Amino acid sequence: MSMNAIHDENKYLEFIHTIIDSKVKLIQERTNENTPYPNIVNVPLRKWRGESIELLAESLRSHDIQQSIEGWACSSVTLFKQLEISLEVALEDLHYFRHEIGKIIKTNAIKNELSLETFYDILSLFHSGVDRAISRLTVSYSHSLAGTVSSEVSIPIVKVTKTIAILPLIGDINSGRAKDLMERALSEGASLELHYLIIDLSGVSVVDTMVADQLIKVVAALKLAGIQAILTGIRPQIAQTMVNLGIVMKHIPMFASLHTALIHLQKSKSIQKF
Repeated sequence: MSMNAIHDENKYLEFIHTIIDSKVKLIQERTNENTPYPNIVNVPLRKWRGESIELLAESLRSHDIQQSIEGWACSSVTLFKQLEISLEVALEDLHYFRHEIGKIIKTNAIKNELSLETFYDILSLFHSGVDRAISRLTVSYSHSLAGTVSSEVSIPIVKVTKTIAILPLIGDINSGRAKDLMERALSEGASLELHYLIIDLSGVSVVDTMVADQLIKVVAALKLAGIQAILTGIRPQIAQTMVNLGIVMKHIPMFASLHTALIHLQKSKSIQKF
């Protein structure tokens, strides 16, 4: 990279640092204005807000950050769906940060006596970054609902505390996907040093004897690895089908929703220090 290219990429570095330095303050202000959440939800949400602010700050660099936006959008969709927080909350956060960071840029532009042309250049870069982030987030969310997400995203493991993670399942589970599920649950569970893995089935359309058998095997394998599996999101019609088929999973902890399971784990005395 030439010296001119390096200079162009870093010419707004002071503004980037100022925005990132304001991260904690922006997160706290947004948290105070927003709907209160339990700590088990609020902690990963605050982390997401911090990562989003950093991403928006990086939009002031001249190099393309599209790859960073793609990765951020996919992980954001997974997190928000599993914490049962609507896409609207994420979009409202981005609009809030657009407004507040815009004010920071304006204040620093006046302080540094920037020309109108330079100020416009910075603001244009920033708003373009926000627009691309919103666009990719919306598209990724739509793809997840349509069941067209990639295999990496369709079996993601999202760590929400030091010892608790979520594995959301979306769409049908065939024998090949069941094998991937087993391998990913064991490998990621061990590498992340998990105590609990919540397997969310709210996106699974059918649970038959094959699927149930595979889930039981996954739970048993995780138990041997020292990880407690918890099932959430079994819809009433699927529960009825399981009863009719004689499928029994009494030995596996189950909760109606992911949110309920997280609250239960938070209150459990045995994991107060997770």
